[in-house]
Amino acid sequence: MAVKNQYQDLLRSKIVSAISQAKAAAGFSHQGVKGTVLELLISQLFQPLLPADVGVGTGQIIDSYSGKLSGQVDIILYNRAILPPILMDEKVGVFPIESVLYTIEVKTTLNATELKMAHESAKNIAHNFGYRPGLKGEDGKEKHHSIEKVRSVIFALNSDLSGNKLNEAERYRKLYGDDTAHIRAICVAGKEYWYDNGNYWIGFKDGQDYDEILAFIGGVTNTYREVSISRGQPCLGHYVIPEAKGFVATKSRDVASVTLTCEDCGIEGEMVPNIGQMNITINGAISSKESCPNCGGKMSSESGVYVFKSGQLIESNLG
Repeated sequence: MAVKNQYQDLLRSKIVSAISQAKAAAGFSHQGVKGTVLELLISQLFQPLLPADVGVGTGQIIDSYSGKLSGQVDIILYNRAILPPILMDEKVGVFPIESVLYTIEVKTTLNATELKMAHESAKNIAHNFGYRPGLKGEDGKEKHHSIEKVRSVIFALNSDLSGNKLNEAERYRKLYGDDTAHIRAICVAGKEYWYDNGNYWIGFKDGQDYDEILAFIGGVTNTYREVSISRGQPCLGHYVIPEAKGFVATKSRDVASVTLTCEDCGIEGEMVPNIGQMNITINGAISSKESCPNCGGKMSSESGVYVFKSGQLIESNLG
């Protein structure tokens, strides 16, 4: 006879209590019911049962390329060590896309309309938000690398599906058709749990009390680290530093410099060319090895004749 899993039993007891309270709150019709349900699920279910390095909040997602914001996301699972959110209180805030591991859309009763809305929200985040690289090459510059995108899932207290004609995975498959399954998992409390492994929807029904929620939480804990690791350590400065209109440098010694202009955003700045100790004449433009501090574009000078002696610029004729 198998030894009783006390760890699992303790988790199950916490789940029973949290879902009971959330369902009771969802039964009221006054305004703010959704907020109460979210608060209960965050504080009683997800926060206590997930590892300490997974932050749990609610709010909007932002990317640093355009500054665009997502719609309101019910529950956001994030890693503060990647990039910190800006929180209005303990849970509500704005979350950099690079730190967001999972989004959870919470439904009191899942139906076709709610499912479609969740799909479109997940699709928007998947297609319209860019991730800053979190790795650097040998030259110290950011380099592009493989990134595991945000995983969007649904958690519902109930569903309007009845009978044995369809399960939640089949209903969702009919909805997205030839599109991508942007919702990666669906859990309905007390009924069923499904996740997409890339080829099939895998799931089960009719276990012990809330086995489906144990499986749902287990799925998150089994996968969040690989999502997190794929992000690397992107620079917070992309979110913090204001957009530059130009840049300047104070010379540490009296040497000639060249005016550079970004080919993408047009900001200007000064550079002291570094060509070693060569005597050389350059016909054309001079480009910087450093990218534009504003947009990452290529910085180059106006075309002309640049004369260097022992590595120092002694004459320039532009145009």
